[in-house]
Amino acid sequence: MEKYLFIRVREGKVYGLRGRYYAWRGERPPDDPSILSAITERIDRQINFTWWDSPAPGVPPGYFMVEWTGYLYVPEGGSYRLYVVTDDGSRVWLDGELVIDAWFDQAPRAYHSAPLMLESGYHRIRYLFYNRYPFAVARLGWLKPSGKAEIIPGENLVTRSGDSILVKGVPEGFRVEVWGREMIGSAVSKGGAAVINASMMDEPVDGHIRILGEDGGLLAESPVIRDLWGGDVFEFARGYD
Repeated sequence: MEKYLFIRVREGKVYGLRGRYYAWRGERPPDDPSILSAITERIDRQINFTWWDSPAPGVPPGYFMVEWTGYLYVPEGGSYRLYVVTDDGSRVWLDGELVIDAWFDQAPRAYHSAPLMLESGYHRIRYLFYNRYPFAVARLGWLKPSGKAEIIPGENLVTRSGDSILVKGVPEGFRVEVWGREMIGSAVSKGGAAVINASMMDEPVDGHIRILGEDGGLLAESPVIRDLWGGDVFEFARGYD
């Protein structure tokens, strides 16, 4: 009996935060790095750095800035505090709210947020850091409801690797739909692949993929797929029992 398989060949969810590294000049670092051009970009599994020299290839050891973005995964709801150890300046936003503001030159020093009542699940996080002269410290941690303070583990920091979900092996002209609790997006296959816009997905979801023929009829539907997110790549293939 013919059946259809959906094989995820690349997972969109990656552990860590996306770090964009910049150089700046002047009396004060810019408040908004979008006016700068990133020298390099990478995923940093944890934010737990002491830099005596350049923090990344091509980035100067002084007068640099880093913007980390992604999501903080909270395994259980409760009262948390975020903290940084910083040399020089740091700002941290959680769900769009500025929770730590230490934006000035300084020797290594710790700062913490007010208590934050967080629900379990994913919370958007942004950490902006700058350094003036060679030698820098940037650490991001939390105080958990249990009272334990630690650098936030890599498994609790996640980001998506892309802004689309790619399904390959789909017949030309067939429509692909990606569903969570509601439809995330759809696209018609061109050149044997469908590219579904996932830029509006704020977090990974459990969902499924549907393939519709040119007549609109349902050809195949996947079982539930855990953690669908931007950057996922799937192969659609025929198989037999």
